[in-house]
Amino acid sequence: MSQTIELGNGFRDHGVAAPVARSRGAVATVDGNGRRVILVYLYDHRACTSLLVIDAQTGQTSQVDVPPHSPDSPFAVILSSGNRFLTHFGGTFMDFDAETGSFAFSGKTDDRVAMSMTEDHRGWIWAATYPNSHVISYAPDSRELVDYGGLNEEEWPQYPRSMAVGQDGWVYIGIGNTFSHLIAYEPRTGKIVPLAASGERVKGTGAVLSGKDGKVYGRPNQESPWYELKGGQRVGGREELPVAANIYTGSQEYVQCHFPDGSLIEELDLPERSALIRDAGAGQTRALTFSYATEGSHVISLGAGPDGSVCGTTGHPLRLYAYDPDADAMTNHGVLDHNGHWNAVTAMGGKFYGGQYGHGILWEYDPAKPWADTDKLSPNPRQLVQSQPIINRPHELLAHPDGIHLILTGTPDYGLTGGGMHIYNVQTGQAELLSHEQLIPDQATFCLKVLADGMLVGGTSTMPGTGGEVLAEEAELYLFDFASRCVVWRQAILPGTAAIRELAIGPDGLVYGLADGPTFFVFDAAARELVHRESVSKYGGLTDGQAPRSMLVGLDRLIYAYFKKAIVCIEPGTFRHRSIAPSPVDIGIGIALINGRFYFASGSHVYSYEYAALGE
Repeated sequence: MSQTIELGNGFRDHGVAAPVARSRGAVATVDGNGRRVILVYLYDHRACTSLLVIDAQTGQTSQVDVPPHSPDSPFAVILSSGNRFLTHFGGTFMDFDAETGSFAFSGKTDDRVAMSMTEDHRGWIWAATYPNSHVISYAPDSRELVDYGGLNEEEWPQYPRSMAVGQDGWVYIGIGNTFSHLIAYEPRTGKIVPLAASGERVKGTGAVLSGKDGKVYGRPNQESPWYELKGGQRVGGREELPVAANIYTGSQEYVQCHFPDGSLIEELDLPERSALIRDAGAGQTRALTFSYATEGSHVISLGAGPDGSVCGTTGHPLRLYAYDPDADAMTNHGVLDHNGHWNAVTAMGGKFYGGQYGHGILWEYDPAKPWADTDKLSPNPRQLVQSQPIINRPHELLAHPDGIHLILTGTPDYGLTGGGMHIYNVQTGQAELLSHEQLIPDQATFCLKVLADGMLVGGTSTMPGTGGEVLAEEAELYLFDFASRCVVWRQAILPGTAAIRELAIGPDGLVYGLADGPTFFVFDAAARELVHRESVSKYGGLTDGQAPRSMLVGLDRLIYAYFKKAIVCIEPGTFRHRSIAPSPVDIGIGIALINGRFYFASGSHVYSYEYAALGE
């Protein structure tokens, strides 16, 4: 049965790549009738739009729309002592009453999303938010919501990943990632007290916790001792980790597994729509299946597979999908339990490769072999190398024309600035990891191509790792001698530009590129000079994505480029360009040309366009 829908004018919708969602925080509790339920904030390509209620006995489900908010999803949740499941995202604080199965309250705030939450001795709920470290309080009984504003100012987005409230009313937050910090705040007076000395503020994060002994503890960085925090001050110090109080809160990965009657969730798998429940007093687990409605996971990457398929992954959850044009069939698989995504993909030597966020993992998948991601002896796909912290979020994965080397580039770990390059030999397994200091300091390579003489040409971005600080002013184009592994030329050829997004080597040997603006440019690598530059905003913005890949050279020796609103043809030599097709949907990521059809992704769907001129 065909799943493809004809959209007209040569465009086709091949359907959802992976019709799954992921959890953004889940808890085991009971409803108003005492029935065990699992509450899950659901996330798909639209962000978080509903809360899933699963009956832990029958698997029956209902979905409750979350209150109106800016597109976003939870990064922290809490199940209160009053059986409320609370979160804050999209500038909105939300209170779901497990007993009524409905949202009891929602209210707007001035910062985006909670990164940590806690409950004080009165039953009040507190949240610390990204990116400006606001503190928020919520009283469930009176439904009073207060945003106290930001406690700390920085030049970079702040991640207040932990918070605690003392018996005396003082609030404490631990901040990362560019520089760690501890902040104390007294809501009654508005007093703010920094608790980390300048020398204690290092790359990483500060941390606080509510102790089981009723005290609050904190440390200014991950190497520091723990201190008691009292009255807005640090008291004493201890090396061992304090025992945390039993507050049901955590990040977006949080699963509170324990039901009040002693039964528990042993496994919760949202993509596979299944769970394992151990009932109170039972010796074995019980399988539970359930269903939910979703628009599918966001397609993060798309490329031509080695077997004629269109391949890539979705993100959060990570699912490797493949569309077979001949069979008009889509398949998808989960890669272990990873909730990241393969940003950059390529094919080489009959294999399909992906560069994963996070940890900068390089993967190899052989579509000719059975899927075996959990096989410890001969996994398929298999991990080759990790690149963290030098690369955490890949932006380019280049298959070198020698058929031997893969080259991965991207931005670094959280809080860091400047990304490197990982060169991997698929024959020997040898890997070389170069830092940003060996390439373009304080920048990351966003796109990379190979010139006819074997030189690499790269385009950079000033974007740091997530939560990091921008230190460079302008993106650069550079030439890299692959034999000697060194940069031989570099220049900010487009003054004022923060990112060079894509490159293609034309049949004339010139370098064609797209940069922020959107700007179309042409560079002569032999003369090392810019020969053309112009705005191309009439085609809409550049395509999105962390490794969008939006240009290729067709068999007709013309260059094709994707923009959000159109597929554009560029004529080498003259640099003339024109739209060959206005797209009925915003073009997102990925470019592949297979049997006369251009493929791309938008949201959770895979699309294609048949260009008649390619068959002439």
